[in-house]
Amino acid sequence: MGAEALTAFLAAADANTRAAWADADALARRLAAAEGAVAAGWPGDVNASRLAAAIARASPEPPSADVDDSGQPFPGLAIEDLYLAASCAEGERAALREFELRFGSDLDRAIARSPTLGMSAAEFRQLVAVRLFVGSEPDATPKIASYRGRGSLKAWVRVTVSRLIVDLSRRRASAGRDLPLGEGLLERMHDDRDAEFAYLRETCGPMLEQAFGEAIDALSVRQRNLLRQRYLHGVSSDALAGLYGVHRSTVFVWLEGARSSVLEETRRKLAAVLPDHRLESVLEFLGSELELSIRRVLDSGLEGDTP
Repeated sequence: MGAEALTAFLAAADANTRAAWADADALARRLAAAEGAVAAGWPGDVNASRLAAAIARASPEPPSADVDDSGQPFPGLAIEDLYLAASCAEGERAALREFELRFGSDLDRAIARSPTLGMSAAEFRQLVAVRLFVGSEPDATPKIASYRGRGSLKAWVRVTVSRLIVDLSRRRASAGRDLPLGEGLLERMHDDRDAEFAYLRETCGPMLEQAFGEAIDALSVRQRNLLRQRYLHGVSSDALAGLYGVHRSTVFVWLEGARSSVLEETRRKLAAVLPDHRLESVLEFLGSELELSIRRVLDSGLEGDTP
């Protein structure tokens, strides 16, 4: 295993780091010591090659000969945190559970200090998972892989989470979610039939708002979560596929099913109070503005466990 770790280190290191660690035997001893330090507190077997590559990417400097660094195989690096981050980036289940155990309560406190977002702790944890553990594009490196062990992972997560909260606040403000649904949507309708649309705005706004909200409430927990993540928080379909552990096409089917359910349930509720021609006018516009409608009406509280 020592040879494999050494090979992994040299493969991941840049040219300057490889040159600085010219003494292969000394490097191998330090890698073995690092593995032992991580294994002492890790809930399972340590992947020595993964650890070595993570250390190499951090570009550690060889210690000076006159520095007593016993117990510190790579001074200045938080190697246990570095291994946790690297394992999370690889999607290792044990590492993701360990991350949740170590930082879950911190995430809950962070969102509790931002009540204006109206977001539950469960949903916020899931958004953090998307931000840290899922690449923004196919084959992209997850954000947590950018942690380099300089300082604690706890501090790094705190900064990242703070930025996420700022980003969510900006998204919420720009989405105009505080506008009444009926007024906000029907006010945007314009057509040559101005008199008819003026009548629709006046008479159908409250009914549409109520029917659409009830249609959202009728969705399953997973459907509501998917719509929040996709339309309210801008999570890509590829990122959702990675989060849910399914193919991208499956996420597409789920989203289309949720969208169709919302429109059909809204139609059913409005059919009892609107004539057919007016109902079709309202639903046609609602379908074309569905993303905006969902962002406005969805509250942020989750009502069940993540899938």
